[in-house]
Amino acid sequence: VQSVPQVPVTVKMRAGWDLQSIIVEKAGVLLENSGVKAITLHPRTTLQTLKGNANWSLIKLLKESVSVPVIGNGDIKTPDDVLQMFDETGCDAVMVGRAALGNPWFFKQAKNLLEGQSANEPSVKERVKLCKRHFDLILQSRGQRRGPYLMRKNFGWYIKGFPGAAGFRIRLVEAKSIEIANNILNEILLTAN
Repeated sequence: VQSVPQVPVTVKMRAGWDLQSIIVEKAGVLLENSGVKAITLHPRTTLQTLKGNANWSLIKLLKESVSVPVIGNGDIKTPDDVLQMFDETGCDAVMVGRAALGNPWFFKQAKNLLEGQSANEPSVKERVKLCKRHFDLILQSRGQRRGPYLMRKNFGWYIKGFPGAAGFRIRLVEAKSIEIANNILNEILLTAN
C-alpha cells in the first residue's frame, strides 16, 4: 500500500473468520501501519454471513485502536440506525447497504436526522414515480427483453407499505409486457391520490 502513496487505499473487512477468531484490533493496526487511508468494518464474522446481529461494539473497538477513519457497516435498516451507530461506536462514517434498495430517500432522511430535522417518508406517489423512472432507465440500458426481467426484483423494493401493495407487486412480477407493467404502475398512481 505504501509503495503507491498517490492512490488512497481503503479496506472493508469482517470481524474475523468465526466468533473464536475476532481479529478487529490486530487487523486494524496492521492495516493502518501498511498505509490504508480508512477501514470499513462489517462486525459479523465470515461464517455468520448475514445471520445474527452485527456487533457494533467491535466497530467501537476498532475506532479506539486506530487513527485512520473507521466506517461502520451492518444492521443499518432505518435512518435512525445511522444516528444510533454514530452514537454507540464513535465511527467516522456509516456505510448503508440493503436498506437503500428501492429507497434512495434513505440518505436524505438520515441527513435530515443528523441535522436535527424529521425524516419524512416518501409518499406512495413519490415511490411509484421513481419506480417508473427506474424501470425506464433499466429498459434503456438493458433493452426491452432483459429490462423487464431485471426490474422484477426492484418492484418489491418500491411497491410496499401501503394498502393493496402486495397485490400490485404480484401483478407487476407476473406482467407479460412492459405496457401491462406501466399500466399497473399508473393504476397505483391513480389510487394513491
